[in-house]
Amino acid sequence: MFKLNDPLDDCVTIDGEERPIYMAFDNVMNALETFDDKELSEADRLYIFLGIMLHDYDQELISTLNFETQIDVGKQIIDQINSEPIENQPVDLEGNPMPQPKRDGEQLVSFLFDAKYIYAAFMQSYGIDLIEQQGSLHWSKFSALLNALPDNTLMRQIIDIRKTDLSEIKDKDEKKRIKKLKQQFSLEGKGIPDEEGGDMYG
Repeated sequence: MFKLNDPLDDCVTIDGEERPIYMAFDNVMNALETFDDKELSEADRLYIFLGIMLHDYDQELISTLNFETQIDVGKQIIDQINSEPIENQPVDLEGNPMPQPKRDGEQLVSFLFDAKYIYAAFMQSYGIDLIEQQGSLHWSKFSALLNALPDNTLMRQIIDIRKTDLSEIKDKDEKKRIKKLKQQFSLEGKGIPDEEGGDMYG
């Protein structure tokens, strides 16, 4: 949970020892992208994910851990990422959005396809250049700011369009307009990870 009176404690416990994890927003995005590569085995995806988050690119640490320990460490990291999920939509250890009430797990934000909208929204709302903040801006701060985007940003409007339930719109012209916008900004068919294997790690 994001708290103003607590430090950002970016550590996981491995065999009783605390190890730092690197929670800059772009590093977390890079790590989560690992789960998009369905050509890799689940074990390899987890291995690479841990390497990115622990900055253990030579696998000096990870290679000493058995698979069960790797899963445990992965869950610890995912728990920290989910402490401030984007649009209250946590991910699982496969990187997939976990099912949410009334949304059936629909993904509302894609860091790949929405990148320009997110960048523009942060500049418009906060004067923050996300390119300049790479390696610096913490994931919890980034996600808190993204979740709080004001209504006059295109990214917030896109999110609201995606989560609009057409069945709740009575006016025919308005329903037609929103349906067209939902199609325009839909993430379906754009390589967004599906729910395959989402229950693999419980």
